[in-house]
Amino acid sequence: MTRKISDERKGAYGIGLVLQIIGGCLFGIPFIVGPLSVMSGNIDSGAIPAAFIAAFIGFGLIVAGGFIRNVAAKGSAGSGLVLDPEKAREDLEPWSRMGGGMVKDALDEADINLNNLGGGHSVPQQVIMIKCRECGKLNEEDSKFCQECGKPM
Repeated sequence: MTRKISDERKGAYGIGLVLQIIGGCLFGIPFIVGPLSVMSGNIDSGAIPAAFIAAFIGFGLIVAGGFIRNVAAKGSAGSGLVLDPEKAREDLEPWSRMGGGMVKDALDEADINLNNLGGGHSVPQQVIMIKCRECGKLNEEDSKFCQECGKPM
């Protein structure tokens, strides 16, 4: 398993981000051209239809950039583009490791040690169970009656 994201995936992620930024700028053109055309009284010009065409192209770039970023971030199998569970695990391994690291950091910050959850003992305590003669249910060693059938132990 790899712990790093490849340079190709990082580059594709950057390309997707640039496409989304350009798309956002194109998508915003009608919100600038429309009011300016109305304020200048130049509504009959071809600027407004061209601005809406730019908005549709911009929306397409936003969607395409988002798709490219998703595939670049999660890999082809991790994003579901290729159905291969082993490859998906490999593609998503850096993100899984990051998530586990974040949980570990949170536990460390809360001063919770998973090795010492047994009352401060690093070795788990041995639990003795007693089997009921009537029904076979395992009960704690200090039980006077069976937790399943209620018969005396």
